[in-house]
Amino acid sequence: MKPSAAERPHVGSSEEEIPVYLKLVKTVAWKVKPTETVKNLKALLYEKGIVSETIRDLCFAGKLLNDDERLVDHEQRTIVVEARANDTVESIKSLIKVTEGIELNRFSLIYEGKLLEEDWTLSSLEVKNESTICVVFSQKDVLSIYVKALSGKVAKLKVKVTFSVADVKAIADTMLGTSAGSLFYLGQQLEDSKILACYDIKEESMLQILHSLFQVFVKTWSGRTLTLDVQQNMTVQDVKDKIFKKLKIPVHLQGIIFSEKRLEGGRDLASYLIQKHSTLSMVLAPSSTIMHIEVGKITSSISHFSIVRTVKEMIRSKKGITVKEILYGEKALDDEFSLEHYGINKETELTVVY
Repeated sequence: MKPSAAERPHVGSSEEEIPVYLKLVKTVAWKVKPTETVKNLKALLYEKGIVSETIRDLCFAGKLLNDDERLVDHEQRTIVVEARANDTVESIKSLIKVTEGIELNRFSLIYEGKLLEEDWTLSSLEVKNESTICVVFSQKDVLSIYVKALSGKVAKLKVKVTFSVADVKAIADTMLGTSAGSLFYLGQQLEDSKILACYDIKEESMLQILHSLFQVFVKTWSGRTLTLDVQQNMTVQDVKDKIFKKLKIPVHLQGIIFSEKRLEGGRDLASYLIQKHSTLSMVLAPSSTIMHIEVGKITSSISHFSIVRTVKEMIRSKKGITVKEILYGEKALDDEFSLEHYGINKETELTVVY
């Protein structure tokens, strides 16, 4: 009988055996409180003989857990609480304690970015039916954070998680000698009225003072209005780049007008006194001219399968002009795509830039 594939093959007696170590991974279930820290969980697992004393790290969802973090920090869920308009914040916290088993001194409630005092009522806060109130755990009340100024100078601050963004900025201003700009964290502009806890700012986080974002309007030559988020230190060239991303109109074809002046690409918006809700006008660059033409009138041989590059050549042959761009619906057409790709037929009117 032939040996089965699972049967151990014969090994000669003269061959030395070597030790082989197998790492066996098993799953165990254990009940712990959601506010338990990672460090305490490691100690508990060791006490119960589940892991050795040398265990160093625990991971969840591919992320390494820090010792001072709590299990609840890695889970966000919604608790439904039934309350009346005259209920106080303290009574809401008591309901959460009953359902979640979290001690009252371990968490605070936040609504619309503000820390709620325990004697406030829901009606005084204008909390409506199905409103969402955030639960913020306050195990670590004081944080060490860094704030980086526009100049590149960095200050280290000790702040409370209940400090407002405006408070933190005021402290940073006295240390860094700056008063311009807004605070940003991970690319997000922080609202002055909200507290740090709303933004999940951790120990040793880096905040930056940058120019505030504000909106401006850009009116195109067809009358359409775009809304752009900009900063005072952005250049006119940056604005053109933003327009290109939205309309695909090449930057070299764009001219920007504000207060009846054509803006220079290298100058920033502040130098032109451009502010929130200012309206800019986009015109063609001085060296460009436009004309409108119906697709079917370009040539009889054109079809919806014709690519844009071919259409440009057809217009050049008929009109004797060098076509820079063809626009449809204020967007520049890609040379390699067909008219059909853009839903263009023979009755469609195109804007030709030459």
